[in-house]
Amino acid sequence: MMSDIMQVLADDHANMRALMGVLEIEVDKMASGGHADVETISAVAEYLLEYPDRFHHPVEDLLIQGMQAAGAVPESSVVALEAEHARIYRLATELHDAAVAVAAEQPMRRDAFVERARHYIASLRHHMDVEEADFFPRAEEFLSPEDRATIAARLSDFDDPLFGTATRERYQSLSEALLNP
Repeated sequence: MMSDIMQVLADDHANMRALMGVLEIEVDKMASGGHADVETISAVAEYLLEYPDRFHHPVEDLLIQGMQAAGAVPESSVVALEAEHARIYRLATELHDAAVAVAAEQPMRRDAFVERARHYIASLRHHMDVEEADFFPRAEEFLSPEDRATIAARLSDFDDPLFGTATRERYQSLSEALLNP
């Protein structure tokens, strides 16, 4: 079982911010006409497509359900957060598809990829800022430590494929890039 689910979510955000920093470095290289590490770009895009929807957002959904049961969140807020998660997923899919195209050396304008990547980075940062300023504090206010522990107990054990106990081979070079920026 996880420790404090709110800390897990905060750690996820910190990890995603670190990945966006790595992505930004590579995108800046590409924007200036330099040689970007397309393997790193592709791995970041794959992780940011895979992890949030498989683990992070479902955890947030469970918090929302608990908050709704406590009468602490209006339906309009739930709908807005779900729409935002869908938008972030769509942007992550577009970034991932573009990264796959770049890695496969398919024709793509450099500036189009850079614009897509920067838009995704800005959108994800903004999304996390809003969650950290509004959603997370409300979850902590309206859900007791016991409520959050009950939610954490409902989660299956999921080992983060990059930041978990065993980094998947696919993310090995990305793990090294994070350790040696």
